[in-house]
Amino acid sequence: MKYTLGIFLLTTGLFMASCSNLLEVAPRQSIDSSVALSTREGINAAVTNIYVYQKDIALYGRDLLAIAEALGDESRIINRAGGRFINEGQNVINNHLVGWNIYYLGINNINLILEALPNSAFSDAEKASIEGELKFLRALNYHNLSRVYSYDPKVRVAALDKGGVPLVLKGVSSPEQIENPPRASVDEVYVQIYKDLTDAVAKAPTTGAPSRATKAAAMALFARVALYNEDFPNAIKYATDALAAGVGRFVGTPDYVAAWRGNSHPESIFEVLFQTRQESLGVNNSLQSAYTTLESVAQTNSLAALRPTPLPTANGWGAIVPTTAFLGLYPTGDIRRQLYQRGLNRSGSEVEECTKFLGKSGVIYMDNVPVIRISELILIRAEALARSNGNLVQALEDVNRIRMRAGLTALPATTTLAQLETEVTLQRRLELAFEGHRWFDLKRRGRDVVKTTGNVPYGDTRTLAPIPLREIQANRNLVQNFGY
Repeated sequence: MKYTLGIFLLTTGLFMASCSNLLEVAPRQSIDSSVALSTREGINAAVTNIYVYQKDIALYGRDLLAIAEALGDESRIINRAGGRFINEGQNVINNHLVGWNIYYLGINNINLILEALPNSAFSDAEKASIEGELKFLRALNYHNLSRVYSYDPKVRVAALDKGGVPLVLKGVSSPEQIENPPRASVDEVYVQIYKDLTDAVAKAPTTGAPSRATKAAAMALFARVALYNEDFPNAIKYATDALAAGVGRFVGTPDYVAAWRGNSHPESIFEVLFQTRQESLGVNNSLQSAYTTLESVAQTNSLAALRPTPLPTANGWGAIVPTTAFLGLYPTGDIRRQLYQRGLNRSGSEVEECTKFLGKSGVIYMDNVPVIRISELILIRAEALARSNGNLVQALEDVNRIRMRAGLTALPATTTLAQLETEVTLQRRLELAFEGHRWFDLKRRGRDVVKTTGNVPYGDTRTLAPIPLREIQANRNLVQNFGY
């Protein structure tokens, strides 16, 4: 795979940065992974670095949420960020989600660690725990790759389907090991994700949440993956198991808004952790700046009571904002509506903005990002039960749990199956908005994206992201997505 040459070079750089003590002994331009992974310290550092990749701007640092929102039907783009996100908001071809290289960089390093693990000095129990963590992370990477670059399993357009993504399960630590794998089928990719998650559920540690992969996180991701696969029995099972694991807590009505203001979201089963100011992506690139002009919680509180004259200077760009139609979906009294507040003047406009990400504990442009949280699991189970015509009493109970926490009345026992399915879809929109779900929810259901800037019919070229041209040029076995 010629495209992994860059991965190999980045990998050596990663280990060079992580294992400075080794370099003090034998200074070199790069360090062989077999050396870096020959000690407990080296392996521990390498495992920690796997989590760092998720902070990349193309992944949970920003784009896997913000660009997904721009592509979907709940946001509009204001041109006050130097043209940022305009093309994605208008679904202009070749303006899409990215991240191919960073995903495969993480996967390659996971593979290298897994290969080194059996001969390491760790105990068998420690080896199993590390393996479980790594396989959760590999599954997460492959699922995100698959949902960005491939059709979802049950809604493929046969005439346009070019397959899933390449499955790379062996580490590359030298140019001689580079191969040219073709795209695996979508089903083959899901088989591998299931296999990794099965191992992760069995072996991942029970502690370390939400910043490290745990058994609960593996079950939660399994529930999500199974829902995308329309494997409703496993979606129900793993959502139920993850909810019973005791990781994270369902936030009550009085604490709902405050839950988004703390160091870590209390509902998080797994989240991407930003710890130091050096990790902040700054005003130009951060998730906070993409969504809002506001700087802090204190600023939102002061503006809610009285908008002073003159207004404070806007800090973030606030380019990706909710549409009026979307905000109109929130019923009167819905506590979640409080997370959308009028922002500051930038480029002559003041609009309502999403404030879910407003600086971790008051540190501007730095937020821990929930990847999977309790409310999503409740809605996964409700959807899987409703769509499989399963335990509709439980499904209704799950939906009502979300509704009543939001300050709404419970749906009656006479609610029909069709009404229940509609309500699940609505509650996913209202609960998970601006967390990067809506684009993927439309895609996995095979639905058109309907928006004022121009619709994206399902199966249109723009449904899938283009594989980077350099990868196609380097690997003759790699087939580009239709229309690119």
